[in-house]
Amino acid sequence: MSQISALADEDVRRALKAVGAEVQASLALNRAVLQALAGLSPTLAAVAERALDDELDLARERGAPQHMLELLEDARERLQDNGDDVEMIGALEHALVAAADALPDIRDLHEA
Repeated sequence: MSQISALADEDVRRALKAVGAEVQASLALNRAVLQALAGLSPTLAAVAERALDDELDLARERGAPQHMLELLEDARERLQDNGDDVEMIGALEHALVAAADALPDIRDLHEA
């Protein structure tokens, strides 16, 4: 009976290891997506940060393990660390919009 139990334990360990690897891969992809979104626009960065704050609050309410809380906090801090870049991108975004608004309407050029 102990051999069967040992085999079952080994199967469970392998299954848990595989699930753990999939969870880690999923978390890595989510971090990459959040960082990419944050890099696209200040608005997207703010939305990503709020989403992480909400998830962190939910994780705390549900009594998530400390490791999970640390992962969420780390992701949020990484987004916040890019704050200077986000501000610069925001300024560039506003400058581009202002420049586009200052261009004459193409219809006006054809009528002239």
